[in-house]
Amino acid sequence: MLKIAFIEDLAPEDAQTRTAPAYQGARLAVDTATLGERLPVPVEIVALDTKGDPSTAADVVRTIVDDQSFVGAIGAPLLTGQASIGVAMDAAGLPMITLSTLGPDLSRNGWTGWRRAVAGQTREAAVLADHIDGMRRLGAGACLIGDGSPASIGLLHGVARAISTPVALRMRAAIERNGSDRVVAAIAAAGCGVVVWGGFGAEGAVLRQQLVEQGLRSVRFVGGEGLKDPTFLSVVGEAGAGTVVVCPCVDLTTSTRFAAQRFIQDYQSDFGLPPGPYAAEAWDVMRMFLQAIERGAATRSQVAAALSATSSFEGLADTYVFEPSGELVPSSAQVHVFRDEGGRWIPQTG
Repeated sequence: MLKIAFIEDLAPEDAQTRTAPAYQGARLAVDTATLGERLPVPVEIVALDTKGDPSTAADVVRTIVDDQSFVGAIGAPLLTGQASIGVAMDAAGLPMITLSTLGPDLSRNGWTGWRRAVAGQTREAAVLADHIDGMRRLGAGACLIGDGSPASIGLLHGVARAISTPVALRMRAAIERNGSDRVVAAIAAAGCGVVVWGGFGAEGAVLRQQLVEQGLRSVRFVGGEGLKDPTFLSVVGEAGAGTVVVCPCVDLTTSTRFAAQRFIQDYQSDFGLPPGPYAAEAWDVMRMFLQAIERGAATRSQVAAALSATSSFEGLADTYVFEPSGELVPSSAQVHVFRDEGGRWIPQTG
């Protein structure tokens, strides 16, 4: 039995909802390969939660490193604490492919077995800033509002650096159903034409509803990958119409490729829902590991060597081409734009 670790941080509210599609996409890849009898040895995906705590993360890494049946690891979307995790993984010769956009400097550590299979947060923020700069009639500019989480801080910092539109307000706030009047009042006083929400879906939905309720429907509402979750759509209702998010995650629903349609059908059959954010990317990442195992790699060093020898991979979500640093080359580092239309995230083009 060989194992691939799925390292996630379930400490933030609704984190499990956000990471579940990726875990399920990776698990589906294992189940499909097992049923197809393509694997020379059984493979298991094992989910491990760092709880957002450095000491717990150290225990998780120790569990993985000390068990030689672990031959690789996948970093979940928005995984925090990757710097210390990566040091331990590299020292143990364990290859790790992350789906987390966080950590802009990770590729500078010289790790030999580390890769990032999605665009980093700097690129995500630049695409969001470019979208904002393309808007018209933005009043006094943009209001950047965050919840203080690592994902929020990084995204808003990146937007502030990349944006040409004036920043009218920067604010950290806890958004609550009956306690956010101060935030809405500050946005109104700033006179901005767009609110950039750096946090997650549940709080973003409440803030958007309150803006609409206070007569600020015309203020545009945008965010990053943290906002693109089922919670936002289910909570915000009609008030969310027109909300725009950017995410380094693909939507395959309009794809005409047989492999993509088969993936969607199998995923929905197994889990009862359409694939969510990062499900396809996680399938691809697990397929990278499984391809190495199918070709005879049976130890972590052999899996690491097989991955290092493969600089590109044709997947469902992307054609992954990696730089020597482990990051994707610019042409592979895709960030997609989505708009809330009728309670669904609709991919935007152009």
